[in-house]
Amino acid sequence: MRTLLLIGFLAFVVQLNAQLGLSGSARFNDAPDWAYPASVAGQTNPLGNGWAVGVDYWIPLGQTRIDLLPELNFGRSEQTLDILGNPHEFAQNAFSLFLNTNFYVLDLEGDCDCPTFSKSGDFFQKGFFLQVSPGVSYFQHTIQTRESAAVDIEDEAFAFSIGAGAGLDIGLSDFLTLTPMAGFRYYFPSEWAGLEEIFLTAEPDPLFETESAVRQFWAGLRLGIRFDQR
Repeated sequence: MRTLLLIGFLAFVVQLNAQLGLSGSARFNDAPDWAYPASVAGQTNPLGNGWAVGVDYWIPLGQTRIDLLPELNFGRSEQTLDILGNPHEFAQNAFSLFLNTNFYVLDLEGDCDCPTFSKSGDFFQKGFFLQVSPGVSYFQHTIQTRESAAVDIEDEAFAFSIGAGAGLDIGLSDFLTLTPMAGFRYYFPSEWAGLEEIFLTAEPDPLFETESAVRQFWAGLRLGIRFDQR
């Protein structure tokens, strides 16, 4: 999987004839079925909040203001929980492919070769967009204890997702665009098998599940770089 992602990244780089985007974001996660103990109010969750970075490639679609921006994304989330007096560190690495599609709903019929600083008109009308983003992710899960390396657990999983968001393109120059964005992503249920060994050994709970969906709110910035401007 990592090899495929690297090949995809190189394919982006060697075809730089339009716009490359670099992005960073904060992620706020909720995996309700991984909460432990499941039968007690005020549960703790091994999937903490985290961050992500991504690279995308801008593909305008036809004459309307609808743009496709396929993105390769890496995210990491971490959480430390005390289990029977022993701190455990839970981490998730996420390697993702997102098919971001931006709809410039206030300027769908516009002829703007946006976003650039020199284009005339209302920047909000031309720069505001709504985004729909299906995706697929490969997760690496690790659990480590600070007391004994023998308890370290690693496993992996795949999950499909669907996301929605909004953003505003702000042209800094003909070459650079800054885009603040925010949105929500729903990851369909996937399994974190190692949780069973840690949680159910510590305190059996018949309501606990090793499979959970993830609800994620995120906010971040994208820097777009135009290579075809003169």
